[in-house]
Amino acid sequence: MKKIIAILAMVALVGGVAFAEAAVSGHVIGTVNLFESDTSDGTDGKISGGGGMNRIRLEASGSDEEGKFGAWVRIGNGQYDGIAGGYAWWKPIDQFLLRMGNNNYDGFNSKDGVTRWGFYQTVTDTGVAFEGANAWGPSIYIDGEFADDFKDATGVNLGINFSSAFFEGYGGKNALMLEIKPVEMFGLNISLPYFDGALAEDIFKGLTLQLDLNLDFGNIAFTYVGDASGASGGNAFLYAGIGAIEGVALDIGLGLTLDGDTVEKQPINVGLGAKVDISETIGLKARLVAGVPTDSDDKLTKILFDVLPSFAINDSMTFFVSVGLGVLDADGDAWVGFHFNPYLQVGSEWGPKFLAGIKVWQDYAYDGKHLDQGDSYIKWAIPIALNVGF
Repeated sequence: MKKIIAILAMVALVGGVAFAEAAVSGHVIGTVNLFESDTSDGTDGKISGGGGMNRIRLEASGSDEEGKFGAWVRIGNGQYDGIAGGYAWWKPIDQFLLRMGNNNYDGFNSKDGVTRWGFYQTVTDTGVAFEGANAWGPSIYIDGEFADDFKDATGVNLGINFSSAFFEGYGGKNALMLEIKPVEMFGLNISLPYFDGALAEDIFKGLTLQLDLNLDFGNIAFTYVGDASGASGGNAFLYAGIGAIEGVALDIGLGLTLDGDTVEKQPINVGLGAKVDISETIGLKARLVAGVPTDSDDKLTKILFDVLPSFAINDSMTFFVSVGLGVLDADGDAWVGFHFNPYLQVGSEWGPKFLAGIKVWQDYAYDGKHLDQGDSYIKWAIPIALNVGF
């Protein structure tokens, strides 16, 4: 790690000669589960503990004097930072931006408002709160390692999460990315994944195309996400973010998997999210996503609902209470999961903070092919975390 810091410091010093703007930053997240346990078979009610470094990250960025060329790089280790990322960019005019590379899974041009990662924001990354996409398959209610197998007899994926209705942004894979904005209110965003030895037709199958409309009352966007593997026809997302009322933000999302001959079996995923400033010290977030069958014979129902009230105790201390419910009903076979997650934040939302909470949720036994309705169990944990950046 000392060598990495020295290298980045040297890059910043040398780059400072050629770049008018250069910066180095870092971020560390450590999380400890003081106690954790569950009531599943074979555990005998034993109480254990655990912990780890969710993030150990260094970043550097810079641009030339005219702001026409620049680059960004990230080196990290930890649960969320096992892969290095970086991209270079060129902006010859204000209406055009070209990038090459990746942004280490953070996502470009996401359309999700407060309804995915923005629901818990930075607390998501510590594990004191649940994951931003918190949902069935992968899920806090179903162990994520079985997500790829969580399908019905016809091969249709039964899972749903908030990424099913809201575009999470393009990231992770190296790509050629274009942002074109001929006028202030309209933008066209394009991403093409590139990988060695790929056929051109496979590259263009992985095209991400977004039409972005910014109006006085908010943002409307349509996003198509292609599937380079050819396993499906890709995914389509429609988003509306409305902020015309002071102190209120509203997100509406529609997501659909385009799956060739089986498209009629795929549900339309509908999502709603809201953030309301009730007073100077009390806030409320709520979100809902549901899978709506497109086939009248389909009996599959999928619903997730979360609420997150917050109470500012003083300028540096806020108390949150997250409560969530998940329901999956497949032809009369129903599963219901829940979570309860109060936590305290000492510090600022976008700055350094200490966090402590309680997590309680229901899970189900799973054998890789189906859920066992008769074998639900409760999990609980008491996590604390430090989240510090510089």
